[in-house]
Amino acid sequence: MSTSGIKEVLESNHGHLVECLSLEADRVLEEARGILSEEELNLAMSQGTNVEKVSLLLNKLMTKDNDTCKKFIETVIIIMPCNSFPMCLENMLMTAGDNEAEGLLRQQLNESNSDNTQVESSITDAGRKRKAAQVANPKSTEVKRSRKGNHCKAAAVKSSSVATFTSTLMNPNLQEMDSTSFQTGEEYLNLPAISESAEDYKSLMIKSISQKYEANITKEDEMKQVILDQTFRSLTMKDGNVAKLKERIDASRDDVFSSPGLEESQDSVANLAEFLNRKHVSNCRVHILLGKAGTGKTKLMHKICYEWTRGAVCQFQYIFLFEFRQLNLIKKSIDLKSMLFDLFLQPERNSHSVFRFIVGNPKKILILFDGFDEFAGKASVRTSAVSSDPNAPLSVGQLFSSLYHGKLLPGCTILITSRPKDILCLPLDVVGQVGEVSGFNQCKIEEYASRFFKDSEHNRQATCHLQKNRKVLNMCSIPAMCWVVFLCLEHLLSQSCLEPKLPHTMTQFYIKMLTVFLRKGTNSKVANVNTENRLLNKHREEIQGLCKLARKGLQESKSVFYLRDLLSEKVTHFASSYGFLTTFEVKTIGQNQENGHAFVHLTLQEFLAALHQMIDSTITDQMLKRRFYLKSKWTSKNDVRNEFTDAVHIFLSGLASKGCKQFLSILSSKNEVWVQKKQKAILQNLQKLATTNLTGPKIIELCHCVYETQDCDLAREVAAHLKSKFELRNFRLTPVDMTVLTFVINSGACCICLDIGGCAMDLESVAVLGTCKNIEIFVFKSRKYEDKFAGTLSEIIPKVNSLKKLILTSCSIGMKGAIHLSSALKICHHLEEINLQDNELGDAGIAVFVDALPQMGSLRKIELGGNNITVDGILNIANAISTCPNILHIQVRSSGSLSPLMECEGNHEALLRKLSLVNCKLAAQHVQALGRILQCCPQLASLDLSGNELKDHGLRRFVEILPDFHISKLINLSNNGISKDGVLCLASVLKKCPKVFELEVSLIQPQTVLLKLAEQQEDTELRDEWKSPPVDFRLSYTGDSKIVPAPLRKLSLTNCCFQLEHLEELGSTLENCNDVAELDLSNNSLGEMGIKKLVELLPKLHVSKQINISNNFSSLAGVLCLAGCLNRVRDITEVTISLGKSGKGLIKFHEKYRFQQEQEFETPSEILSFGTKYGNKDLCVPKKIRLEECEMDVETMRNLCLILEQCSGLTEFDLSNNALSDEVIAELLNHLPGLHDLKILNITDNIISPDAILLLANSLNICENVLEVEVRASGRASISLMKKAYRLKDNGKKPKPPCSQILSLKECNLGKRSVEKLFGILERCKDLTELDLSCNLLGDEELQRLRDFLPKLHVLKLIDVSNNRISPAAALYLVESLNTCSSVVEVEVSLSSHGRSFIKFAKRCEKKVCSVKECRFKEEELLKFFSIIERCTHLTELNLAGNMMGDEGLRNLVEVVTNLKDLKELNLQRNGVSLVAVKGLLMALKDCPKTLTVRFEEPWIYGDDAANLVQCACSHLNIADIGIKNNNVLIRLMDYGWQSVEMLRYDYDSTRMDTGAQHPSLRLISLYQCGIEALQLLHLAPIIKQCSHLLEFHLYRNNIGNKGAETLAEILPVFQGLKKLSLESIDVSSNGMVKLAAGLRKCRSIEEINLSQNKLGLEGISELGKTLPGLKQLKKINLSRISTDAGLVGTNMLAEGLRDCTRLEEINLDSLMLKDSGAELLAEGILRMPCLKKLNLRCNSIGCKGATHLANGLKCSTAIVEIDLYGNCIEDVGALKLADIVPNMKNLKMLNLTQNSITAAGGEGLAQALAQCPSVEEIHLSTNKIGDQTVKKLAEALSKLPCLKILNLHSSELTADGGGSLARGLMLCPSIEVISLPENRIGNKGVMDLAMALRKMTSLKKLDLQLTRFDDSVAEDLAAGLVCCPNIEEVILSWNNISDESAVRLADALPRMRSLKKLDLEGNNITAAGAEKLAASLRQCSFIEVIRLWKNKVSKDKEQNLHEQDSRLNFLPV
Repeated sequence: MSTSGIKEVLESNHGHLVECLSLEADRVLEEARGILSEEELNLAMSQGTNVEKVSLLLNKLMTKDNDTCKKFIETVIIIMPCNSFPMCLENMLMTAGDNEAEGLLRQQLNESNSDNTQVESSITDAGRKRKAAQVANPKSTEVKRSRKGNHCKAAAVKSSSVATFTSTLMNPNLQEMDSTSFQTGEEYLNLPAISESAEDYKSLMIKSISQKYEANITKEDEMKQVILDQTFRSLTMKDGNVAKLKERIDASRDDVFSSPGLEESQDSVANLAEFLNRKHVSNCRVHILLGKAGTGKTKLMHKICYEWTRGAVCQFQYIFLFEFRQLNLIKKSIDLKSMLFDLFLQPERNSHSVFRFIVGNPKKILILFDGFDEFAGKASVRTSAVSSDPNAPLSVGQLFSSLYHGKLLPGCTILITSRPKDILCLPLDVVGQVGEVSGFNQCKIEEYASRFFKDSEHNRQATCHLQKNRKVLNMCSIPAMCWVVFLCLEHLLSQSCLEPKLPHTMTQFYIKMLTVFLRKGTNSKVANVNTENRLLNKHREEIQGLCKLARKGLQESKSVFYLRDLLSEKVTHFASSYGFLTTFEVKTIGQNQENGHAFVHLTLQEFLAALHQMIDSTITDQMLKRRFYLKSKWTSKNDVRNEFTDAVHIFLSGLASKGCKQFLSILSSKNEVWVQKKQKAILQNLQKLATTNLTGPKIIELCHCVYETQDCDLAREVAAHLKSKFELRNFRLTPVDMTVLTFVINSGACCICLDIGGCAMDLESVAVLGTCKNIEIFVFKSRKYEDKFAGTLSEIIPKVNSLKKLILTSCSIGMKGAIHLSSALKICHHLEEINLQDNELGDAGIAVFVDALPQMGSLRKIELGGNNITVDGILNIANAISTCPNILHIQVRSSGSLSPLMECEGNHEALLRKLSLVNCKLAAQHVQALGRILQCCPQLASLDLSGNELKDHGLRRFVEILPDFHISKLINLSNNGISKDGVLCLASVLKKCPKVFELEVSLIQPQTVLLKLAEQQEDTELRDEWKSPPVDFRLSYTGDSKIVPAPLRKLSLTNCCFQLEHLEELGSTLENCNDVAELDLSNNSLGEMGIKKLVELLPKLHVSKQINISNNFSSLAGVLCLAGCLNRVRDITEVTISLGKSGKGLIKFHEKYRFQQEQEFETPSEILSFGTKYGNKDLCVPKKIRLEECEMDVETMRNLCLILEQCSGLTEFDLSNNALSDEVIAELLNHLPGLHDLKILNITDNIISPDAILLLANSLNICENVLEVEVRASGRASISLMKKAYRLKDNGKKPKPPCSQILSLKECNLGKRSVEKLFGILERCKDLTELDLSCNLLGDEELQRLRDFLPKLHVLKLIDVSNNRISPAAALYLVESLNTCSSVVEVEVSLSSHGRSFIKFAKRCEKKVCSVKECRFKEEELLKFFSIIERCTHLTELNLAGNMMGDEGLRNLVEVVTNLKDLKELNLQRNGVSLVAVKGLLMALKDCPKTLTVRFEEPWIYGDDAANLVQCACSHLNIADIGIKNNNVLIRLMDYGWQSVEMLRYDYDSTRMDTGAQHPSLRLISLYQCGIEALQLLHLAPIIKQCSHLLEFHLYRNNIGNKGAETLAEILPVFQGLKKLSLESIDVSSNGMVKLAAGLRKCRSIEEINLSQNKLGLEGISELGKTLPGLKQLKKINLSRISTDAGLVGTNMLAEGLRDCTRLEEINLDSLMLKDSGAELLAEGILRMPCLKKLNLRCNSIGCKGATHLANGLKCSTAIVEIDLYGNCIEDVGALKLADIVPNMKNLKMLNLTQNSITAAGGEGLAQALAQCPSVEEIHLSTNKIGDQTVKKLAEALSKLPCLKILNLHSSELTADGGGSLARGLMLCPSIEVISLPENRIGNKGVMDLAMALRKMTSLKKLDLQLTRFDDSVAEDLAAGLVCCPNIEEVILSWNNISDESAVRLADALPRMRSLKKLDLEGNNITAAGAEKLAASLRQCSFIEVIRLWKNKVSKDKEQNLHEQDSRLNFLPV
């Protein structure tokens, strides 16, 4: 269109435009940014007023071309508010340049009222006059039809021009437009052109939709598809679900309706008008309709459109429907106008006016988006750019996002349909309502049937058939599936008058539908298998093409195909002709129409896509496995699948059924074996999925898949894996879901628990459950269910005969439901438990149930809380505990969680009776009534009254009547509002009720009040854990171990705000309680006065174990007071006090000696006389005081020490973690001699200054009892002392303590000044044996001073100066001490980072050792070293490893070595010497008349050089042994005396002497993995042959191969006296073995042969078997892990060969695979081997028969020492046979039967037999199911096995019972070194028993408790037990449930476990706090090598930090 007139209009109306545009000047200027240059724009913006700015802008615009002017004006008009322009001006501007439009506009202006011929000059006036006109004439708002055409033409706007121009508006720098710019008032609607155009478009839309819908109805009617107008079921509104969806969005990915508590909101059925009514939800703008595939969402969208045309949802002016499957086809950017008009309905004219109306009135617009799950861009909806510009070209995804977020058309209503899984992709914060499209119920199915079947008889038959076949009927709940079923039914009914045999699965129906379509297309009326197969064969190619198209569409998220997408014309014609594809018109941009094609339903496309994967030969079974997965209800926002499908996996499963083999074979043109392979892949995947952790929706999906396979075996296996996993939460369950679930459950072999919570279900779905036969527990929870649900459930539960437990919580069941349920429950004779909590039963409903209880004879437990019950109703329920003796547990809990301790007590003992009345508002006035019920009640285990309102008054009443109750275990009175007075009343219960053994009270909210009771029974072996005291192991003062019963009564009154006055009252209450074990008063407010009062009361308080006073606001005065009680109360063993954050305060007693003086002595005088007679100290128990975070000054320390000096028996004084100054430390050390019994003084974790270090060192001189002083500048310091002797010698003098003082000042930063003072201190130490000065800063000068000072030191043993940053010169100072100090016997110096440097001393010096490693001396230093060494007499060992002296240095050393007459060992490893230098050394030593061992290690010693070295060594006559291992060489030279003796030894028979032999002294050649191959061996052969007296020849791990074996076979006959031959892993095969066997036959004296790890074939093994009988001297043979392909033939031949080796002592046939036949042959030979000592037959596949033969063979082997049958399968039969012969083996030391399928039957026999083998040292029975019975027998035997060192019971199915028995047995096994019990369920009890037993295991080195299921409760006792094991080296506690508490306990114990090397704590719950404690302890434990902490709860940063602090903390996997 020409636009030549635009500038004229602008020029003539310049003034009006300036006035209008100046109101929005800034926005107008912003729109001009893309038109004007930057300079022009800046000039305009620089003007003073808006009028000036706009005026200049218009002037500049006039200089641009016409098109630019036109586009700019059109854009400005659209974005400006609607009342900005007078209408005449707007029309003039919009039609400028259009001749026709201009003419019409002039005509319009001429016809205007003459009063209004002039355009209003004021915008405001124009608007006011329009409004006045509307008020004056209301009818003026109607459109005048006579003027419609002219107005439309005048107002038309060409969208193309606007769209082109608005592309310039996409500049990102532009500000977002204000959404209000599109709002308009009522006056705009009355504009004739706009209103008339809008009405025209609405009429056009109504007409178009009506025609299209009616045509579709006709088409669907012909296809007999579901017509929504006839059968649509009303949608369900999910009120309140939107908020839940928002909360759920980042939680579970299971289902839209899966948020916890979602079931609380009530669904309501709504029609379309109600659902779209905005009044339901405020600001409701976006609605979502969800529904599964086939439920009719798309049809519902069309129905909404049609209903709108008929006047429904009349609040909307327009309705637009877009299908995402069509939107996917739009690839280019479009604007909103194009989307609305081009893709839905194009206005006939005046599109601009219509669009203007839409933009101005968005609230009148309804936009429908159908099939969001099919949208290709759904993953980017959250992140898509949005725009508020209606003219901006955007992608389809951006347009949808802009509409969705309200940026475009703000206020319009949007309705979106989707499958539930894809809703996650939508931001839900703008969603107002969620609805669900449900399927058909039974009534709707019948209604649809009546419309589908025109023949009434067929209708009757179909309905009748569906009634009989519930599974198929349930499938019909999905409308799409209903159509498929009816289609098949119609065909089957039309073919036969007999009852049709319908398919059972959805896949079978679709296969049937496929054949129905084929028959209809060919008009075939014959229905049989042959016809169907013929049709499939005929159309195979077309079906394959159709399947490929379907698969491609799903991969590309495409369900609409253009003609170009279709594969071929043939396939297209076939699909259209046979009804597989539908053809329809596709809307495109630019008014271009194109035909689209789609499958008749998406499920058909899914079926064909699945079929493609099963018949396509390019898709392998492995690819199929990878592509098969269960669909989630959610599509993850981070992992959106390309396929928009829900059913492919179900169809794949269905196609994997056996019945589909022939079908798939025909379509794939493959045989059934090929098909079965693919089917097997699917079935294997399903099996694997069943073992994973599946959510509820995925369980249902899996059940659908399994049902489709119709494989009962698969269903049985899946049911077995899902036994405890049938937990379904918060998603809709349909009858079809319940059908498939029932199929799987009924296929299982055992009963299951079905837990359904918050799942929406129809009553029809509930009815399906009546067919379940394997349900043991029913759980239902949902507010939706109500009485109707209870009524339906009542009909089915009597049918479930296996039902034992019924849980119906929060189901809104009232009185009616109670009546239904109670009548049904009376006849449920197997029901044991009922839970009806949180319903609406009320007292009346409760009464109905209570009346029915006596008739429920099997009922054991009932829960009825939360039912609006009054107290009377509650007491009525409680009374049932006495009237119904079969009921064991009644629980009424109104709200809240389980009360304290009741959770863990839950299943402790199932047969104990319990009554729980929690949160029931019971008050004091109800106690008497409750008491009467309880007094009449039989024995109760526990009573829970927590959460009531008893208060103090009710509590007193309860305590008064408590002795009359028959309660044996626990009473819970928590949260009853008691005060401090009530607490004191409770404390008196210990006196009033002897059965109460523990009272736990805490008033901190929530309150805790627990009374634990014990039955008073005697002479009962099996007692409950709370009834009898546990056994406690203690050492008596005589040193004997005794077992004493520990008193158990415990009183815990924490957080009770107790003060002084309460303590006094408590004291009087407890004065006569003689058996209180523990008193816990922590977290009260005792303060200093309270502490003093407690100390006064201690002699009267009969507490025998511990008093806890932590966190009671104590002070230093309280500390001194508590310290004083150590002396006043003789039985106190420990006082621990902390004034810091922990606030710890503990007083511990020795239970055995508590009140001993009261029991044994009547008066103090008797005590005194007894002490005088025997010595007071003899009665004292060891005592300990520990003070932490107590900032003490000198005066306080003095007072404390004076108090402690009076304390008899104080053995440990711990001052760790205090801020002790040097003065305080000095004061402490001054009092050290007064602490007579002290053994340990610990001041770790203090700041220790250099002066304090010296003070501590001087304690060796201050106190003669000091044995060891250990100090670290890092804060660790401890002093160990010996107890002073008090008994006098006969001469009246005290005995002199032994001389063994140790001083360790490691890491103390000692320098010059400190060393001088230290030497002064050391000079006065007369008894010092060890001095550790390692890791300091001594330097060269201090080392020189030390050398000079050595003669003055009284050091008897060792000085360690490692890691002191010394130089090689200082190393020489240390070496010189060998000459300067006569008592020095060994000096070792190493300058490497981890090397040691020390000096050893001895009184007598016969041998001296010098070791100088890694010093790298310079030439002059090396010469000086040689001169020092040369002067050293008696030097026997010289170690110079790692000094890199080179060839020159070695030459200088030769002369020194020859002069050292006593030298026996010379180590020259890693010195950089060459082969030439080594030869020179050997040449120099060849005449050396002494025995000398020389060692080398150089990288060149390998291959040829190794061979050359051997050749060189063999040339010297004085060499006896030569061995090479890797790069290491050992050469042993012998003196002439030995050689002459050997010569005489061989000269006695000249016939045996080889006159050509030159090397009579060479006895051993050993070459281990040093690169010797066949060629090198060949070169060595001549010289080796000269060594005829060789006794041992070893070629370990050298690949000499068959050629080398041939060479070796030639050499072997030379060695007439060869005793040992080792050829392990030499790469020899069958041929080589044949050669070797020939050589071996001539070695008649051979005693040991090792041929392990070689590849011997049948021929090789055969030759070896023939050779063995000739080796009469053979004693040991090792053929382990030899690889053979000979099978049983070869192994049997070998076994036959071994039969004649009667002198064999050791047989190692590890992994030879003898099996039973070989074992039988070997056993025959063993009968003739009286000397057999070791038999290793590991992993030989020996069964019970073979074991029987072996037992027969071994019955005479009384000398046997080791039997190793690991990894066989001897079972109980074999074990018992061995048990019969084991008692005869008196020398047996090791028996290994690990992993042999032995159970308790065989295990018990073995245990009894082993009791008769006192020499046994190792027992290995791991990985056998021997259980507790065997272990109990073994425990009895342990006392008879004094030599037992290793007991391995890994994974032996032990429990706590077995663990306890084993612990008691191990106590009597003092030599035990290794206990291995991993992967046994011994739990806390078993570990506790073992911990007690550890105190007797002084030899224990390793304890393995991995995965034994214990926690922190045993940590203290376990740590205490480990401390009693002085030799423990390794402790494994990994993969248990221990946390920081255990870590702290272990950290405290570690410093006392001096032998420990490894502690494994991986896989536990230790946090950074616990790891830090371990790290702190590790600083005191230099002996520990590693602590493993992988897989604990420590952050990565913290792990790295801790590892950097100490590398021994290992956080890495093994």
